[in-house]
Amino acid sequence: MKGQNFPYRRHISKEEIQHLESFKYTGKVRIIDSKAKIDKFNRLPLSGEILGFDTETRPSFKKGVQHDCSLVQMAFSDEVVLFRLNKIGFPPILEDMLSHNEAKIGIAIHDDIRQLKQLRPFEEKSFVDLNSLCPKIGFESIGAKRLTAIVLGKKISKRQQLSNWEAKELSNAQVDYAATDAWICRLIYNELHQTGLISPEMI
Repeated sequence: MKGQNFPYRRHISKEEIQHLESFKYTGKVRIIDSKAKIDKFNRLPLSGEILGFDTETRPSFKKGVQHDCSLVQMAFSDEVVLFRLNKIGFPPILEDMLSHNEAKIGIAIHDDIRQLKQLRPFEEKSFVDLNSLCPKIGFESIGAKRLTAIVLGKKISKRQQLSNWEAKELSNAQVDYAATDAWICRLIYNELHQTGLISPEMI
């Protein structure tokens, strides 16, 4: 697909992105931040379901200081689930999800998985990193903002990226940001699949 029939632009500039329509996820969000909510959560992916995946970590502004992963976002077909690890630890249901055979789509997820394994060892299965896959099929620009712009024709905000993900309560802006980052991974993958650029066999 690196030939003349490539259906997308291969590169986009920061300036061009600024002119695009803004996008954020507006669907159902479920925040798992207590043992009671974990006990009630029993959802695993359906056969063939495509999940969006992302994580957030409280930023450190001191050299040599790093924080554990604060949040894991899993985007199902009908909702985004936010697991607040700083409040609930690493629940077995999340480990099951990460080790499940159904596809989990993310962007630049190598460090995300490494951080999670520091909390609880697990065997990850069926992860797809769009930052690794997209250059192989013809994209020159990668990353969440650029892939969203090229594939979906929208721009997303990254303003909350360095906010405090261990706050007592997440702000509406943080919830929107976290849910959007996981949701766009599903949207980008599904769009590329519909255009024939990628297939489940690539997972």
